[in-house]
Amino acid sequence: MKRKQSNHKTLRAQDRYTILRLTTKPDTFGQRYLNSSFVWLSLMLLWATMDVLHAAIPSGGRPIEPNTWITHVVFTLVGLVAIWCMQRSGFPAAWDSRTSPRQRLLLPILVGITFGVCAILIDQITGATSILTAKMGNDFNVGFPGSLFVYTGGAIKLESLFRLIPIPILLWLGSSVLLKGRAQNKIFWTLAVLTSAVEPLIQGIPLMQLAGGEIGIFAFFAYAVHAYAFNFAAAVCFRSYGLLGAILVRFGNYMIWHIGFGFYLQYLTS
Repeated sequence: MKRKQSNHKTLRAQDRYTILRLTTKPDTFGQRYLNSSFVWLSLMLLWATMDVLHAAIPSGGRPIEPNTWITHVVFTLVGLVAIWCMQRSGFPAAWDSRTSPRQRLLLPILVGITFGVCAILIDQITGATSILTAKMGNDFNVGFPGSLFVYTGGAIKLESLFRLIPIPILLWLGSSVLLKGRAQNKIFWTLAVLTSAVEPLIQGIPLMQLAGGEIGIFAFFAYAVHAYAFNFAAAVCFRSYGLLGAILVRFGNYMIWHIGFGFYLQYLTS
């Protein structure tokens, strides 16, 4: 009898270990949450490191202040809550080796790069960057090498702000709490449609006002359609591949549009 009790306790301890074990093949809720939390905390550390480097290496160009430590703490803690909601709302774990790196990493980056190339083409046709640069009195982008730090950290911050934090929390509240698990996909796609419009609105309208009418309606329309499609693509990758998918779409875009094109404008056209 004692032996059976001892074996039973051992099995329960092993079960708890299995639930909490950090694995690249997560199956249980505990494994998925631990997996995604580890990736999230790694991203938060990367973002903080980028801010430290940005503060330490002045680069000129568009002035952007590093984020405060309070911002980092708030994003980190709220993000952990959002990850809990992700794993209760049908999102995949942040890293699962059963999905190939080509799908989980390369595909989102290529999607982002495509949008970055489109942004450059739109800018070359409309001349919007030149107009805004003249209006602001400085470069549209952060100067290199600071651009590496600002836009790497910025990809993490903005994707978290626009998508990774609000969508899972609202989805969990709407589907799991209010509707008892029903209409999960419908609510997600509704949130994806709505949140994809946030960035075009809060960035596009102020830029149009700054331009003082020198950027025409065609240029604004092209920007709005591109920005909306870009955000919606990030939402699709988020649902399909987890939080890394969304961030890599934005990073791929920034790598071409802000870092690469910014370097070109700063050093190769002056």
